[in-house]
Amino acid sequence: MSRRAKALAVVSLAALDVRRRPDHRAELTSQLLMGETVRILPGRPHRGWREVENRTDGYRGWVREWGLVEAAAARVARWSRRARVRVTRLFAEVREAPGRGALVTPLFWNARVIPVATRGRFRRVELPDGRRGWLEAAALEPGRGERDLAGRVRGLLGIPYLWGGRTPLGFDCSGFTQQVLAEQGIALARDAGEQFRAARALRAGETPRAGDLVFFGAHSRPVGHVGVGLGGGYFAHCRGRVRINSVDLGNPLHDKELEPQMRGWKRPNKGP
Repeated sequence: MSRRAKALAVVSLAALDVRRRPDHRAELTSQLLMGETVRILPGRPHRGWREVENRTDGYRGWVREWGLVEAAAARVARWSRRARVRVTRLFAEVREAPGRGALVTPLFWNARVIPVATRGRFRRVELPDGRRGWLEAAALEPGRGERDLAGRVRGLLGIPYLWGGRTPLGFDCSGFTQQVLAEQGIALARDAGEQFRAARALRAGETPRAGDLVFFGAHSRPVGHVGVGLGGGYFAHCRGRVRINSVDLGNPLHDKELEPQMRGWKRPNKGP
């Protein structure tokens, strides 16, 4: 890595932890995924840590330098143009040869890589640090393929809650809604409170629909929890684990603990 820090970087690990302070013992506040790009904030490295800002959602925190490939703006822009395929499986493995060989890296859902070549049912890809390897082509989808929302949620049920989590190993509530709706082409902020402020309230007479957000929080405090609507009063959220509940009082899936904290439905703005 160059001694002269550049302003931008690409994440080169499957998941890169973001912490509140430059210390492994500090609070985990978020995670970055392979292929995401960040802005390196002004200031000197702190014992192998850098403070960064996710260029997608603006979230800031400290990460280890070993998970970044620092680059000039032109190279980062080139990566963003070429990394046009997204991982659509919850987990995938990049290996040295098609279907065999040493593991190059795991990949998590919504990671981005550069497609290089195809051989049968396998795809060769390039990673941000220049490494290459093979994975099943079925694990990838070009661009932003809008999938069935309910079907995706069913495949995530039971994944445990992890404060700061953005991968299928564990989500927090806003990490879950952010990643689910990213696949639908909707860009959300990172935290529940930010998602609440950015979304618009439903107009009088509007019925919540699949993809809308439902917010919760004690009314004397900021919004602290969020779920994504599935239609018919049902919503999916990560509370202890990814689960489905209902806002309807008579429904067996009604969450009585959350009911007093309900702050209403909002509709997120469509991403670019």
